[in-house]
Amino acid sequence: METLGAHATGEELHAQHDLWVLEVSFRPMRMMPIEITDSKTGQTKRELVWYLIYKAINRPLPQQEDESDVRPVNEYDPVPADMFVPEFAIVTDDNTGQFVYPDEIMPEAQAAIARRERLPLKNSVEIVDVLPPITPPDARQQSPIYGVVTWRKIEAKTDFFKVFMSGFSNGYRIGKQPDGAPLAMRRTIMAEFWRPGDRFDQNEREFRVRTPAKWMYRPDEPEIQPAAATALVR
Repeated sequence: METLGAHATGEELHAQHDLWVLEVSFRPMRMMPIEITDSKTGQTKRELVWYLIYKAINRPLPQQEDESDVRPVNEYDPVPADMFVPEFAIVTDDNTGQFVYPDEIMPEAQAAIARRERLPLKNSVEIVDVLPPITPPDARQQSPIYGVVTWRKIEAKTDFFKVFMSGFSNGYRIGKQPDGAPLAMRRTIMAEFWRPGDRFDQNEREFRVRTPAKWMYRPDEPEIQPAAATALVR
């Protein structure tokens, strides 16, 4: 299981005092044939579902000052609690062209995957909640969140693809578009994969990690190709 630690630069901590970053671990991409029921026709069809299992823990950031004793309190208009609202997308980038696949909620697939993985998995809607309390790495009792992300109808000839995962930090930056207009960019995880296979006899053993997962800043609603306007976290 690959783990991306909760870290932030001094520049990020200085620019955003309320910054939080989750520690995220995820297993290699997998796939599984599952009987999926069409919500419109009621017919069941066997489909190949791609999925990613992840675990997130709220860790303390180093060198971040504790302002709990000096932060003003407004009892009449309290500040909303920080929420964990993850979003995911696969972006293919090979000879077949560039396509974006948002994750899909599939209860039948989720149940089958949970049985296979033997974990209390939640989909991208069920897992939305108030940010869990901070858990130090040496705490006796950890408070992990387990989630599963599912996709279907991925182009069978896909060789290279990226998975973008946002919502694991509230970090943001304001960049500029080509015309000089402001551009909101969110702290996002990007993981790159490749699969040296083809449309015949697709198998999860074909998935390979192309580059280790990393934090980056990505346009909130990019209008250009997702791989273009990005700024890596140094």
